[in-house]
Formats: sequence, structure tokens, C-alpha cells
Amino acid sequence: MSTLPSLNDDFEDGAGEKRLASPTLAVILPVLNEEVALRGVLESLLRQSQPADRIVVVDGGSSDATLDVARAMGATLLEAPRRGRGCQIAHAVGQVREEIVLIAHADMIFPERAIATIVRTMAQSPDVPGGCLGHRFDDRHPFLRGVEWWDHCRAKYAHMSYGDQAQFFRRESIATSGGFPDQPLMEDVELSRRLRRLGRPIVLSIPVTVSARRLREVGFLRAVWGNVQLRRRYRAQGLAACQELYERYYHAAE
Repeated sequence: MSTLPSLNDDFEDGAGEKRLASPTLAVILPVLNEEVALRGVLESLLRQSQPADRIVVVDGGSSDATLDVARAMGATLLEAPRRGRGCQIAHAVGQVREEIVLIAHADMIFPERAIATIVRTMAQSPDVPGGCLGHRFDDRHPFLRGVEWWDHCRAKYAHMSYGDQAQFFRRESIATSGGFPDQPLMEDVELSRRLRRLGRPIVLSIPVTVSARRLREVGFLRAVWGNVQLRRRYRAQGLAACQELYERYYHAAE
């Protein structure tokens, strides 16, 4: 009796050429009172040319209709025991079993081939521990285009990506490097550090579109300089500064 190839087996196509089985992929989306933005990112994930095996919305204690929106759109729902984006993501990473994890933010819109490109690249490049898609703002102001260019160069040449660039990684690999950073803030910086210890992260250059609303409200220069200062302090003080930085960052954003 013939059997179907298992999910993780290689197989041959009709011409007898060996092809790699696609790794499974879960999207993890941390939220807190995101009922307005959430529908857009979920719609973009549901429109993918190759869908995710699982979309997980992990909530930090929303008091609006966030969970209703996520439930109506078919996402798997989790409630994190601790609030803070990194803490919420870490909780979800511990629950999923898919091989690749893609981190989404509520203000992102994904291009239709994003997941297909990640899956194909990771199947073809088993030594790549993870990477990012890159980003572009929904405001084409010249200053913001400069920020995009700088962020791209930093991710490509220094192998340091940030959360708004849509980071992804091999779940089992990151588990061997300390796991996903269970901290309320700067989890994206710490994730990049851990990926660099595992190999050379990749930049796929199929950018997600992200909102420039907060940068416009705060002011472009002030917002960018504030982020630089936060990251400098984190690099100097590490986890000891995380809770204070988290409270300051989100209080300033309110």
C-alpha cells in the first residue's frame, strides 16, 4: 500500500525531481485594545497566496472589541498571563508547534506573497535561523523613506532587525538560544541578538506596510530620537531597565 509523504518529508514531483516539503508556519499577533486596526492585518493575512497554518492572536487584557474581531475572523485566541508585547509573544511561542513563527503587529499590512516567500526561503536555506520582511510606512514623506532605507541597511548588513520589520524565526532554533525573549519591551532587539548567535538572519525585501500615525503625532525627529535613546539604554542596562522603559514608552504613547 502506498502512503502519502509526511509533512516533514522530502518528495519527488512528476518529473522525478526532489522537492523540499514546506515547513509549517504560525503567525503570532500580540494585541491590546486593537479593535480598529486588527481587521486590516488579519484581512491581509487571510489574503495570502499561501496561508499560514495558524494565526494566533494573543491578548494582553483588552477592554474593547479586539477579541470579538479576532474570533469572527477565525484566529486562534490566547490570553497572556502578563501584559507587554514580548511577554505576550513568548507565551504564544510556547503554545504553538509550527516550525516557523512570524511576528505580526496590529498596524501591519502584509503583501500577498509574504508567507509563501518565507516558507520557500526557509525550506531552501536550512542554515538560516530567521530574519525579517522589511517595512515601508503608509506615509511617503522623504524623512520616513530615509528611515526605511536606514532600517533596511541595518537589518541587511548588521543583522539587527526590529519588530516593525516583521521578524520571523525557526521555533526550535530559537529555543536553543534562550527561547523567545520573555520581556515587556525590546524583545525585538533581543530576538535579533539571539538570531545572530545562531547564524546569519536574512532580509527578504518584501516589506510590510506599517502605520506612521504615532510618528506624525509625536513628530518624526522626536519619535525616532526617542526610540534611539530607549534602545541605547536597553543595551547599557539590559533587563534591569525593561519594566521602567515599558512604562515610560507606553505612557508617552497614550
